[in-house]
Order: sequence, then C-alpha cells, then structure tokens
Amino acid sequence: MKKTIYSCIAIFNFTLYLSMKSIWSGIEGMFKIHALQFIFLGIVSVLFILSIVLHFIKIKDKYLYIFMSFSLVLTIALFYMLYLGIDSYRYFVKAFVEILMYLMLTYFVYFIIFKFPTCKLSKNRLYKRLLFGTFVSLLVVISFDLEFHYVTNKPVVYAVENTYQIVWTTSTQSTAEVRIGDTIYYDLYAGSERSETTVHKVVVPMSVLDSIKSYTISSTHVFYRGPYSGVLGGTTEKTFQFYPVDTSDGLKYYTVSDTHTQNKSAIKAASYFEEDLDFLIMAGDIMNHIEDSSDAEVILQLAYDITQGEKPVIYARGNHEVKGTYADQLHRYVGSLNEKFYYTFNLANIYGVVLDLGEDHGDSWWEYYDTAQYDIYRNEQTLFLQEVIDEASYANPSVEYTLGICHIPVALVEDEFLDAILNEWAPLLNTFNFDVFISGHKHQLLAFSDDIPAITEFDYHENYRADDYSAGYRTNVNFTNFIASRRSASQSINIKENLFGGAFTGLAAEVSFDSNQTIFTFTNHLNEIVSAIDPYTGVLHENYTLPLD
Repeated sequence: MKKTIYSCIAIFNFTLYLSMKSIWSGIEGMFKIHALQFIFLGIVSVLFILSIVLHFIKIKDKYLYIFMSFSLVLTIALFYMLYLGIDSYRYFVKAFVEILMYLMLTYFVYFIIFKFPTCKLSKNRLYKRLLFGTFVSLLVVISFDLEFHYVTNKPVVYAVENTYQIVWTTSTQSTAEVRIGDTIYYDLYAGSERSETTVHKVVVPMSVLDSIKSYTISSTHVFYRGPYSGVLGGTTEKTFQFYPVDTSDGLKYYTVSDTHTQNKSAIKAASYFEEDLDFLIMAGDIMNHIEDSSDAEVILQLAYDITQGEKPVIYARGNHEVKGTYADQLHRYVGSLNEKFYYTFNLANIYGVVLDLGEDHGDSWWEYYDTAQYDIYRNEQTLFLQEVIDEASYANPSVEYTLGICHIPVALVEDEFLDAILNEWAPLLNTFNFDVFISGHKHQLLAFSDDIPAITEFDYHENYRADDYSAGYRTNVNFTNFIASRRSASQSINIKENLFGGAFTGLAAEVSFDSNQTIFTFTNHLNEIVSAIDPYTGVLHENYTLPLD
C-alpha cells in the first residue's frame, strides 16, 4: 500500500511537471538558478522511475518514507510554480490530460504484453475478439485518416492591404475554396491547392466581396494524395453574409487586446455596438503563447464570436504571440503579409497601418536563448514605412480617416532597447497624420495624448497612481496613442486583473464625419462606460473626443 501511495505521488509530480513545459524557461528566471528547469526534470524523472522499480524490489520502510516525504515537498514546490504561472493554466490542464493519456496507454501496452497472458480474460474468446477488433479498427482509422469532416472554426475575414484573408479550420486535412458570386478563389501553394492542412486561408479581392456581400466557404477532405492519383472524401460548405464598412452614417469600431486566452468577457465587451459594429481590431496578446494549433485557433474563436464572419477584422501581433513551438505558423491563422505582421489596409475611406515591435525586451534577453532577431525585423519596418510614405496612398483625397495599430505603444518609451527605433519612427509616423493610434500591451486603460510634453520623462499623475512611478517619456509624435484593454471592469490598477476571464474592458470608437470628431469610450463586459483618469493631467474622463486631422 505504501509503495502504491508513493507511486501515485511520483507519477502525479512527473505528469504535472511535464505539463508545465510551456513555462520551464520561466522557472530559471523566477529563481535565478541556471538550468533549474532541467534539474527539476531530472529529479521528477528519477523519482518516477524509482516508483516503478520499487514494485519489483524490497525496500525498508524508512527509505520509502524518505522518498515519499521528498516527493510531497516536491509536490508543494510544483504547486507554487503553478501558482506563479496560473495565467497559463489552460496550457497546463491540456498538457496534463494528454500526458496522463500517454501514461495510461503505456500501462495498457504493458498489461497486454505481461499481464494479459496470465489472467482469466486471456481465455475468453469474445474478449480477445473484441480486443483484436479494436486494434484493427484503430489501425485503419489512423492509417487512412478516417475522421468526420466538418468545420471546427468558422471563418474570420481579415483586412490586409486591398484584400480580405478569409480563414477557417476543419477537422481533417482538406482543400479550401471561397466562392463569391460566380468566381472561386483557392488556398494555393505555387499553383497547387493545399490539402495537407486543417487551417485554410483564402485571399480574395476586397472590392469583389464588398460588392457581392456574401461568400461561401468550401472544404473537401483528401483521404489520399499520391503523386499520380488521389482519393477525395466529403465536402462541407457554408454561406455567410458580409457587411463591408460603410461610412455614410459614420464609423463604429471596437478594440480588444491582452485577453490572454480568456475570451468570454471580451466577447461581451465587444458587443457594445451590437449590429452597428463596422469592424473589429484585435491588438495582440489574445494568447499567452502558441504551443499548437488549438492555441492559434483561440484567436479565430474570439474574432468569429464577435463578428460572426460578417465584419472585417484587423489583427496586430502581440509580444506573447511570438512565443511557443507553433508561433511560426500563426501567420496562417490571422491577417498577415508574406508571413509577417506589418502591413497597410484599406476599408472604404479608411487607411490604416499595422506595425509589430515583436518582443518586449532586447534581443539579448535571457528568455530568447540567442534566437531573437527583432532588431532586424524592426529595421525592416522602418524601410516599409518609408516605402509606404513614398507611395503616398494615405494622402489620396478619398481617405477620410487614418488609423495606426501596434500592440506595444509607439508613442511611449519605457524601455531603453526601443528608444532608438521609436524615435526613428516618430517623424515617419507623423507623416501619416493619424487620427489615432491603437495599442495594448500595458494592461491599462490610458490615452497618451500630444498634450504630454515630448522627450521629457514624467511620472504618472497621483490621481492615477499614488507612488512615484515613471511612465517613461512620450516620443515626438503628433497623435494620441490609446492603450485599449484590461482584464478588469474598471481602470483602477489597485484592482487586480481577473485572470480567469471574469471581467474585461475594451475601447469603443465612434467617428462622426459630419462633426469631424471621434469619441473614444472604454466599456466593460457589462456594456458599462468605464471612466478613465488621464495619466498626465489626472483629469477623469468619461470619454475622449479627438478632432479628425
């Protein structure tokens, strides 16, 4: 009995620690001990193996109690680490269940090889036939990918340049088509339809969908794709209405960011305009990190639940979404251009620029283990901005509203590693005469306006934050940079964020071209207006009114 108890503790510790793999790199940073995560891995692995070996050897009780006590102490330590990383509990639970299933499968194989031949069930012909039939069925299902074919995530329509990128996912690997009117558009790779994928991105001309105002997605399961023949399975189709941006009666858009896997309250907050919403901005950090396809799909789920595939979505990548083993596939799930996350977009008479500052530390930061090259990536965007300025599409007389988006604020320098690039960008960004710039990242509800003196460090006003905490300094930009979202129903930083999705506040924007102004209002998941204190003046605002440039 004592051996069984010890085995349960050791197996639990082993499974729990493996399920925490996504934050292993943070364990070293938490405790400042080099390679601590691998030391822990060695300890839990040895104790796990020992729990198996002990069932085949004799051992004195005092040694068993020592192992058991040490394992219990380790359990407490693991739960403390789990508490520190509780924001990532979604990853832990999913991985814990998967690892437990693998362990159960391993034990089942052990049972079949070593235990089954000596037990009474081995004499039961019906049981043996059922067992054999189960093995054969699983082999056929796995070998021929015999799964039900259906849409797992309904479509999201991302706006990129002068196109819409329509993205959805299916349960099986399949081809993808979008039909608009009599024209069919495909998910292609160098002339061939993609079929070895469950995520589908089809690019369509913006003008075509804006005109027809409906589209049909279609996916055909591919059982077998050989070099000279193939076998196709079932096809799923679904038609969606689409409502292009119409600024004849003004403009209403909503921004969510920094939901960190918790969609429920953000969806409620983004319902503020109900059917009058023109488009949605997702300003990054919808996920903590991207470990597999299901993580990337959370972004699709949030966007679809708000827009129902009927309204355009603008996506900006957050610094957390560069992390994880599957992060390099994120571009297939969101609006992107050439596998990168900076681009321009046009919606009716709106011109926008999306930028991506990447990580929120310098490339030499210990978390990145010499793999980060974001300085190069940011410098690419300097050239990109210059090219866009040279093209001068933003200056077209038809453009009535200019909008900038970047997850990390571009108007505020808090970290030295961004000092040079943000000051280099400032005069380039000023050329666009943005009506507003939208950001996230800081988990606060703030407006950094050009009333704040440029290139001068300032502390947050005591009405917002009582301690002498430096906000950094505002770059010499000529626009207001909003910080859009917080996992809370209020602005107060004295109220901790709700890490489990119980509260959320985003940013509603209502543009009136008749009165030549935009009213920005923070609203929460209860659709209540959230008053916000100006970080510089300390004045309480129910909303912010900005003139159009």
